[in-house]
Amino acid sequence: MSSSSDKTTHLMLELLMDSDKGVITFESLKKNSALLGLQEWSDNDLYGMLKEGDFDGDGALNQMEFCVLMFRLKPRIDGSLSVFVG
Repeated sequence: MSSSSDKTTHLMLELLMDSDKGVITFESLKKNSALLGLQEWSDNDLYGMLKEGDFDGDGALNQMEFCVLMFRLKPRIDGSLSVFVG
């Protein structure tokens, strides 16, 4: 990833995470997803995103899991995030 991509991913992580827990939970993803233009995603879409990235099975995404997930999903979500990332 380029430095610009790293900064964008980090900013997205900060926007989506539960600040008390330091991870992205379903609740924090649902609450903050509109900030990234994902307000039209259903609960099933959001749960699917969490499930796909949750390698350790704790029901949340830590920084490493989120970065891996963003790399894997980038082709599918570029259109949804185009307003946010440029």
